[in-house]
Amino acid sequence: MRHALSSCQTALAQGRYRWRHDTVLRELADILEWERRKKRNTKKKACPAINFVKEGHTGKKTKTPTTSILDESDCWEMKVDLGKQLFFPNIIHTAQRPDIVIWSPNDGKLVMVELTVPWETRCDEAYERKMAKYTELQEQCRRLVEVPVCFLWRMLGKLGIKAGDRKRTAGRLGQAAEKASNWL
Repeated sequence: MRHALSSCQTALAQGRYRWRHDTVLRELADILEWERRKKRNTKKKACPAINFVKEGHTGKKTKTPTTSILDESDCWEMKVDLGKQLFFPNIIHTAQRPDIVIWSPNDGKLVMVELTVPWETRCDEAYERKMAKYTELQEQCRRLVEVPVCFLWRMLGKLGIKAGDRKRTAGRLGQAAEKASNWL
């Protein structure tokens, strides 16, 4: 099983790994596109409120409102590298193609998503390889725009997908990966 899903040269040459990757990427892109198009109250990062408490009393804990990176602008664009057709936004010139790029041309914000669908014991190795691959591009972009870096669970939260929706999204991506892996 490990050979078939992570190191089979025939599967690599036939594009089966790319097909499995793109199956999961399509699912993630659909979810992020829906989230990107959602109507939202655009709010810039607010200063935290200060709750004054009388001497000898304890203050009530207030829940700070959760915000999404997508709440920070009202104009987001998104490109997905399906079929090796992504051209990086006109922010910086590069030949690299992250799987998904979401950016706000008005507010100087950029989110790069690089999907990896490795064999479970090779997750750390795949993460390190992808980080090394995109470190220079990330630094170049960081000089120009804000670029957050995070794993899937944190990325979904930062993009506004919370609680049960985040769990369902991770489940959908896992199911897409499993279904595609079964075809390999």
